[in-house]
Amino acid sequence: MSKKLIVYFIALSALELFNFSFISVDLIKAFQLIGIGMMVLILIVQVVYQREFNFAKRFWFPVVLILTGVLLSMFMAFTGHDQSFTITLIAQRFMYFYLFYWVLHAIKISTDDLESIILWLGVTFSVFYIIQFILYPTLLFDVRIAEDRGTIRIFLPGFTFLVLAYFLCLNRLFETFTLGKLLAVFLFISILILMGTRQVIFSVLLITLMFVLFSRVVKSRILIFMLVAVSIIPVVIIFQDIFISLIDLSKSQSESLAENVRLRAAIFFLTELFPNDLAYITGNGAESANSYYGFLIQMYKDAYGFYQSDIGLVGDYTKFGTLFVLGVFIIMYMTIFRRTGDRFSYIKYNYIGILLTLFTGGGPFAMADSIIAICCTLYILDIDYHDRMYLEEHDEDEEEDESEIIEEPSFINK
Repeated sequence: MSKKLIVYFIALSALELFNFSFISVDLIKAFQLIGIGMMVLILIVQVVYQREFNFAKRFWFPVVLILTGVLLSMFMAFTGHDQSFTITLIAQRFMYFYLFYWVLHAIKISTDDLESIILWLGVTFSVFYIIQFILYPTLLFDVRIAEDRGTIRIFLPGFTFLVLAYFLCLNRLFETFTLGKLLAVFLFISILILMGTRQVIFSVLLITLMFVLFSRVVKSRILIFMLVAVSIIPVVIIFQDIFISLIDLSKSQSESLAENVRLRAAIFFLTELFPNDLAYITGNGAESANSYYGFLIQMYKDAYGFYQSDIGLVGDYTKFGTLFVLGVFIIMYMTIFRRTGDRFSYIKYNYIGILLTLFTGGGPFAMADSIIAICCTLYILDIDYHDRMYLEEHDEDEEEDESEIIEEPSFINK
């Protein structure tokens, strides 16, 4: 129980307590720093006192690459943009949640407990989203909310947990069908549609189709396709206004590709933001509102509508440089192309979804709440790999023992 509480506490600090409007910004920042401090303390205790068996950390190298990129970017923020080390150190605090990967290995929480946390954080996100959707224009959360695309778009922290919980629930639904799992899947997909984000909706639908076609967990594909076909009808009827708005938006944007704000933002940041050639390797660092560098970034948002968070990995690259991007691609390769147990195949499909939206929307590898979810998946894959290797070695030992037993009578007969 104490392990789950630790994970919940750190996750909530990364989620910034969901940015409830009645909680002050200073209190949220303090809570986030406490979460980071807790991680550091756990790691110190683990290094000094614990001498127990540790699972192999197969993702340590790409995570270290990412953190190294974060460290190097601080120097460019100072030399290229005159932002002090202290200010940058605080501004990039969201990146320190990568330490959570080592924290999970230190406390050794079970995969069942960790998946339960992922599921409940996804449900919590969904419930809060529905409450805010109903109460709007009354604001319960201090987040960006926009009436657009035939819906009310609410940008709550914790979106990655929603998507991960969806694929987790879908995987478990295919294993054993229950009404509760089915309702949870419909809850998650309903929230995704309400958010009105085209690339997310269509990538999730595409990956769901891939899941049904290729996952070994699915027993009867014909039955599943029939259920999906029947389920699509009420979904389309309920959310038809949103779908129509998204189709109209896609048509209007396709007719003016050169005026696409994301494309123009990417070109601008890649050509105008870097102060020198070295910055293309180190990145420019995380900006802060307490510096002139942060003032410029805010001006680009207000004057031109250019957001680094709107151009995915390109925006993250402009902050943290080449090593960060290399670490991200190594993680993507290892999670998508390395073998995974059937029970955890949902993680592979989750990363395929990330790959499809890697250059649009907020980059999950540089957002505190998403980083926590990513670290959870990396830890689960480490445990899965360890368990599969143990079982394979155990099976080999049993085969050797059986061969010795079979050969012994023939030796005696001789």
